[in-house]
Amino acid sequence: MKYNWRLSEQVDQSAVAELSRLLNVKPVIARLLAQRGLDSPEKAKAFFYSSLNDQHDPFLMDGMTKAVDRALAALERYEKILIYGDYDVDGTTGAALLYMFFRKLGANVEFYIPDRLKEGYGISAAGVEFAASSGFTLLISVDCGVAASKEIALASSKGIDTIVCDHHEVEDCPDAVAVLDPIKPGCDYPFKYLSGCGVAYKFAKAVSIRLGKNELPDEYLDLVAIAAAADVVPLVGENRILVQAGFEAIGRHPRAGIKALLESSRVDVGRLTTGQVSFNIAPRINAVGRLGDAKRAVELLITDSPELAEDFAQILESENAHRKILDEKTFSEAQEMALEMLSHGDRNSFVLHRDSWHPGVIGIVASRIVESFYKPTIMLATADGVVRGSARSVVGYDIFAAIRECSDLLLQFGGHKVAAGMALLPENLQAFREKFEEVVSRTLTEELKTPVISIDSDLDLSDVDGDFMKTLKMFEPFGPHNAKPVFRTSNVYLSDSRIVGNSHLKMKLKSNGVTFDAIKFRNGDSTVRGGTRLDVIYSVDENHYAGNVYYQLQLKDFRNASENKIGKESLGG
Repeated sequence: MKYNWRLSEQVDQSAVAELSRLLNVKPVIARLLAQRGLDSPEKAKAFFYSSLNDQHDPFLMDGMTKAVDRALAALERYEKILIYGDYDVDGTTGAALLYMFFRKLGANVEFYIPDRLKEGYGISAAGVEFAASSGFTLLISVDCGVAASKEIALASSKGIDTIVCDHHEVEDCPDAVAVLDPIKPGCDYPFKYLSGCGVAYKFAKAVSIRLGKNELPDEYLDLVAIAAAADVVPLVGENRILVQAGFEAIGRHPRAGIKALLESSRVDVGRLTTGQVSFNIAPRINAVGRLGDAKRAVELLITDSPELAEDFAQILESENAHRKILDEKTFSEAQEMALEMLSHGDRNSFVLHRDSWHPGVIGIVASRIVESFYKPTIMLATADGVVRGSARSVVGYDIFAAIRECSDLLLQFGGHKVAAGMALLPENLQAFREKFEEVVSRTLTEELKTPVISIDSDLDLSDVDGDFMKTLKMFEPFGPHNAKPVFRTSNVYLSDSRIVGNSHLKMKLKSNGVTFDAIKFRNGDSTVRGGTRLDVIYSVDENHYAGNVYYQLQLKDFRNASENKIGKESLGG
């Protein structure tokens, strides 16, 4: 795939030099700070040395006082409380958090995770009926609920109050006791990017404050960290604080379930990163919900037994292996469909459907189709006479808004700007496909049709040393709005290249007297030969092997030095 290379916005060079002097860091580090708005020593130190004490007061969230009052009343009266979580990482970690929290307070509490295939996303009528028949009088949802007005009304009619902990967009809030959602209309909570599990944590924090047990929810920051990393929420502000603290807790003393999960996925407990959560941990937790019963993920997270945790971790491992097989088959079929559609003329979107596709993997495959063709994509399957699907977008395009324009053809829909879900009747499928293509063609700008790699700074490879890497690691955890820095080095000498593993391109690059190993994953290009001079853009990884530490360049893209379309202007550093 071709990429546009884009230099990040320039910052004042004199200000960078002054910041470099005041902090005693290399100019390239000062530039990274300034680009993130950390343009003074005070801001930089607050970023590098933030703590849990820098959190916002949970009672600033609209509805929090009502939610806490209702929860405390349920505790006092020993009412049956049902924690109702979604079936993905965010929902299962949030359900585990609230279940363990209320259990520790002595509550009469159970948890419920809906069946993805039978009940679909969010609070279901079947879930409400279960709660009513089992005598629950308070339902607390996690990572779902803002779109469940009908189901919450049903619960109310059966004597069940509902507290919603969610982070999805909503126009009209359901008539619940309280809706905790930092992005709902009228909520003045200062930080808008919490995960669903993060909202649950803030709810637990507020309850604890009222009980004089302020630190109790901090026992579950490991779950908040995994949810935030897996749900790809912006890792700035409060999220960054919570994820840092959660990863530190995992490194010090991981709970049994997380330890077993990390061991089964061969991730070093002491060096957990957001990328490892996204690519190693999250798929395993999600797999049991995609292919079966997501309650098993919650059971893994709440157990204190190492033996039981290991058993559940092996179940997740097995389900994930099965999921990968389904992924490959579905992706192959979807890719063939997409190519067939393109053979009849260019188009700006894909709406791909096959009755037999497994609903649990179509979201993953939609993401892979976007990676391959870089077009907003919806994958659909049919179950019980209803077509249901998952949508994934390209960077910068609001796919939720595009789907909303087609809402007259849908039974239901919900989600974010970058990912969404929907349901429709089979007879409306072709009309939906045509209307969605029309909307995307009208609203997708030319600029958004080609993926962009943003470059933070030029970098002299001789600057990559222990001190540089130590400071760079202080920017972690990386994620949206605090991305891992991407550097450019021009006119490097390629001394060697070869294909390894599954079409990965491994190189040795020389510049200014230093040599670095570099790798470009899934490159599939064996035509690059030694002796070539390249312009490369990359991030720098720290790898550990046999007790040694070495640095490797993970290439994002490269070009022959003479083909650089971005120009030769220097960013310094």
